[in-house]
Amino acid sequence: MNPTVITQYLPEHLHELATSFSLPEEMLKNHVDLVVLILESKSIAEKTEKQSWFDLYPMMNAEQLNKLREILTREKQKLAEIEEKYQQKQEEIKKKYEKAFSSPVYQQHQATIRAAETAKRVEEQEEADALLNQI
Repeated sequence: MNPTVITQYLPEHLHELATSFSLPEEMLKNHVDLVVLILESKSIAEKTEKQSWFDLYPMMNAEQLNKLREILTREKQKLAEIEEKYQQKQEEIKKKYEKAFSSPVYQQHQATIRAAETAKRVEEQEEADALLNQI
């Protein structure tokens, strides 16, 4: 595959990935959206699977191409929806914990713990000094 054809038709973020496949030039020219969908597909994960779809292209009719396009477009939309829900949930959790950890009660609790730790270290140091003085 001629790299200039890839750079001419495909988005830049797919150039390197596309060079690892044998892409039908006609597919790049006439169905670049389908090439992008195949390359970006999460369900067609393995390189051999992706290559199989590129190899099948010359044998597929318009109806089959449209069906493949619909399936991969639906997959992309569903994944985008899941990602959006995940991001929203992540923001909710982040806000919840930011609020909890920045509250005056939490800050006071942390200060109490630090004071107790410091007092314990001083006590242990005094005990160690007392033992050394006895020797």
